[in-house]
Amino acid sequence: MRYRLSVLLAFVCVMVSACAHLGAGLEAPKVRVDSLQMLESRGVSQRFLIGLRVINPNDRALPVKGLSYTLALNGFDLLEGVTGKVPVLEPFSETLVEVEAATDLVAALRLLNNLARPDAAQNITYALTAKVSVQGWPGRLTVKEAGEVPLFGAGTTTR
Repeated sequence: MRYRLSVLLAFVCVMVSACAHLGAGLEAPKVRVDSLQMLESRGVSQRFLIGLRVINPNDRALPVKGLSYTLALNGFDLLEGVTGKVPVLEPFSETLVEVEAATDLVAALRLLNNLARPDAAQNITYALTAKVSVQGWPGRLTVKEAGEVPLFGAGTTTR
């Protein structure tokens, strides 16, 4: 009985270490906005079709189950979208994924109110968050990008 328990414990340890090794060195994909198209509105929220360019910097394919996406402007979550129609991200590749997203009317009104104040900032800050669920990997890979876009003038900065 003790021998079987030792073998079972050794097997579990090997399996846990093998699973831990699977995610080692995996770099999160990069997500960039490639296109933005306004769709027909439904109710009070405006809908958009957003083209996302997903870059896989890894040396292995990533079979993606789904992707969720949030774009915040000046701290207000303005656009949100989700899709389960993501093809396998081949190694060292770029893949275009289209996501339908809807505006949050309350957040849009708060943003407009914030921008209309006399002491409003000269730049709009943005924060892009994409969560990628990959088959066979525990949890999600989260991609974040942030920066500023000037309201007046040229140029952009990223953080």
